[in-house]
Amino acid sequence: MEENILIYDVKSGDTLDIIGREIGMSADQLKDFHNTHCQKMERLWFNNLVGVKQIIIPKDYKNPEQLRQENSRELPPSSVTKEFYSTGYTVEESFSNLSKNPLNLEYKVDISFRRKQDTNIPDEVLDLRCYDFKRNGTIPDDKMSTIALACMESIYPISLIIPIQGRMVDIYNFDELVKRFERKRPELEAFFTGDVYNIYLDKFWFSIQNKNNLLKQLSSSLLYQTLFPRMEWFHKTDNWTEEFYLSPNSFPVKCLMSAEYDHKGTEIVQTLLLGDIKDAFSLQMILSGKTLDHDSENIADGQVALRYMTDKKTKTLNHADAMIKILNNNEIYTQQILKLTRYE
Repeated sequence: MEENILIYDVKSGDTLDIIGREIGMSADQLKDFHNTHCQKMERLWFNNLVGVKQIIIPKDYKNPEQLRQENSRELPPSSVTKEFYSTGYTVEESFSNLSKNPLNLEYKVDISFRRKQDTNIPDEVLDLRCYDFKRNGTIPDDKMSTIALACMESIYPISLIIPIQGRMVDIYNFDELVKRFERKRPELEAFFTGDVYNIYLDKFWFSIQNKNNLLKQLSSSLLYQTLFPRMEWFHKTDNWTEEFYLSPNSFPVKCLMSAEYDHKGTEIVQTLLLGDIKDAFSLQMILSGKTLDHDSENIADGQVALRYMTDKKTKTLNHADAMIKILNNNEIYTQQILKLTRYE
């Protein structure tokens, strides 16, 4: 016999209504429950239980509202907390495009929160560092990759401002980030010698002078969009519109979103977010990052999918999958997939 059912001995005067009220069920719900589990016992047809000796009732019944509240308590809170993040994650990214060979990246991300008393703003501030990069399974050793990684390493950790509702909105203490590179540059110039390297260092220095440009580069990456969700996503019950960057350094595109939640696991809740492009932009506009003045007949189609696996007790993000694909003439033109896995 199943663990969640009990055999109830019917007393004189009992009806399905009377028994149901005691355990929080309607008569129809109780009748359906009994008939689903009765097997060789007599099925119930009427509210009146005259002549019925025993019925099957749930041991611990919870009505839909009780289940909703219980499930809600297993989800992450609707505001950002330090507990939502682990101290580190491994990341796998894959890029595929009709015109290029697939590219696979692997790297690690470390996260640490600043103490509130060390900042002068009400929002959370965290330091983020990406490192241990591999491309298609090997450490990049070509000139451009080597200096690019060295330049990024010189400005890490990047301090990010995360408001209470989630999503990254700004870079904290941006001037210090620029000064950090300027202090590191002589060391980089001593190691990377030659005109090609000097030109790259100049371009990198110029690019990080513009805070808005750097913020856009970070915000438009799939990593940052996945790692910093809007916390209300974990509690959505109706469809809604959300903006996503479908291509790095492009512009945000509105997507029609829906959410599904799976609480069946004993320790993990799975939150699945699915979205379809709502804005009417062409493939050329999205990839170039420029909205053209004239209308385009070639309107891009595409989807966004995010899957978060969070711990029921600690509310910590253990794993996340993300996918963005853009279609052209009903075929996948470009697709990016990201996998984020917690490590200690």
